[in-house]
Amino acid sequence: MGNDSLKNVSSIFRSYDIRGVVGQDLTPEIMHRIGQAFGSYIHQDIVLGRDVRLHSQKLKEAFVKGFLSSGFSIEDAGMLPLGAGMYHAWQEKKTYAYITGSHLPKEWNGIKFFHANGIGFIDETNREIRDTFFKGKFIAGSGKCAVKNPKEIVADYKNFLLSKVRFHRATSVVLDCGNGCAGLIVPELFREAGLETRVVFGEIDGTFPNRLPDPQDFALAELKKNVVEGGFDLGIAYDGDGDRTALVDDKGSFTSPEETSYLILSELLKTQKGDIVANVECTKAIDLIAGKFGRKVIRVPVGHTFLMDAVHRHNAVFGVESAAHYCLPHFIPFDDATIVGLYAAYILSERGEKLSEFKKQVPKYPFARVSFECPDRIKFGIIKTIAGKAAKEFKNVNTMDGLRVDLENGWALLRASNTSPYIRLTVEGVTEKDKNDIQKMFLDYLKEEMEKHGLELVPEHK
Repeated sequence: MGNDSLKNVSSIFRSYDIRGVVGQDLTPEIMHRIGQAFGSYIHQDIVLGRDVRLHSQKLKEAFVKGFLSSGFSIEDAGMLPLGAGMYHAWQEKKTYAYITGSHLPKEWNGIKFFHANGIGFIDETNREIRDTFFKGKFIAGSGKCAVKNPKEIVADYKNFLLSKVRFHRATSVVLDCGNGCAGLIVPELFREAGLETRVVFGEIDGTFPNRLPDPQDFALAELKKNVVEGGFDLGIAYDGDGDRTALVDDKGSFTSPEETSYLILSELLKTQKGDIVANVECTKAIDLIAGKFGRKVIRVPVGHTFLMDAVHRHNAVFGVESAAHYCLPHFIPFDDATIVGLYAAYILSERGEKLSEFKKQVPKYPFARVSFECPDRIKFGIIKTIAGKAAKEFKNVNTMDGLRVDLENGWALLRASNTSPYIRLTVEGVTEKDKNDIQKMFLDYLKEEMEKHGLELVPEHK
């Protein structure tokens, strides 16, 4: 692989994974070299899985050939949800690699790496793999690939989860699998748990013909319709590889990650010790439920790797990301979407309460989050420039992950996405006017810097 073909590849190496547009900045040739680099760096056998995307199989084959050439071996777990493969790797005490585009559109793909304890590789480690990739000094050998039946892994994972949550009262749920990996486990899981279950978009289809893989509010119209018209208690949606989840209440209203966390913590904290980990984007609702039980909130940068690392280091009882990643180590010691929906359904059935009624208890402040298109090559530089200005104008400035400014009447977070070409502005105010004023202030900052690069402030298309 010549140096010329590597010129535009550096952008695929992100803080906590490798990701790019297939055919443009990620090809089988590049994935083969990633396999060589990873084997040369990790020096151990691994478990490997993949998601449902049409190009995932070819990318997996390329990675396998590259990795085996380093002299180490692979247990190929095949196509299965990310969490199921992680469970298997955890049981086997092996490093885990997973070919996936996660929540991104069908054109994207990539690979994530996890330690045997479920913590993803941190930024520094991923940079070392990147450096190995570019130096091209790979070790040589001849590893072997053993194929494992993914259905057996999924069945073991399902039985493990069923042993953790046992329902005593009837409840009903609609599952939106989004044509992704969740369809390989959650319909059977919920039915075997004894729940009345309806499934939408359960067929495996790597083109994602019915909605985007990301289970955001605007994409869940069919789920909401089925919940309301069918009189179901709860709707649960999943992303493409089954590691993000979103809840819809009995009235068809989207439930934010903070509201979902409030529900879970209202029950979990009654019996389990430990503090809570939340990323810098999460709203004050997390702080309020934590304070109710005398717990601390530990803030971390956005990214499931940072979340899981902090959960383990602080022996936390719960971890949440605003992007709908959760960790419930009392049940399973890694970021797992499947247990979240199952446990949420369990809590509602035990309480005998509608989710729409429970959500009225959750304190709410005016809140807004909007994303703007910004090329990867300049997005971090723009945030850095604005942070420099903010440091001169405000007292409480946090640059842990982007720029967060805490004010007396609210807060704002301006950060570049690590997974896609966007800058996101998140704002929360004590009043609606506070929120609008804070939002306008930071939009002005962003607009000024974007215009310096000849760019307009264009919101993410949904």
